[in-house]
Amino acid sequence: MRCLIDTHVALFMWVSPEKLSNRVRVLLENKANEIYFSQVSVWEITLKYGLKKLRLPISPDLYIPDRLKKLDLTYTPLTNEAIYGVLGLPEIHRDPFDRLLISTALDLGIPLISRDPFIQQYPLQVLW
Repeated sequence: MRCLIDTHVALFMWVSPEKLSNRVRVLLENKANEIYFSQVSVWEITLKYGLKKLRLPISPDLYIPDRLKKLDLTYTPLTNEAIYGVLGLPEIHRDPFDRLLISTALDLGIPLISRDPFIQQYPLQVLW
């Protein structure tokens, strides 16, 4: 199975795996699954780190690539299709990062792993 992870899911994996649901933990641990990590999350983590709203043991430019490699996550860059796709989304959620992740998952045709109740209202498969 191919899935995209929401930014908070990546942070839970890295820092607080006990916050993941059992279903998600099993899904993420199964090496047969391909788990995607979006450039959108790189931007969100870096922004929050710079604003001192997120603590990491080292700066994001070192931390994120290390985590991607250690956890064998597939990096996916932000595409114009995903950016333009935001225009077609209903106005349920105002968070631009989440809207871009939703659009990315729709563009890739894969489920999004998230516990965000707003995301679960969009027309895509959400796993938690």
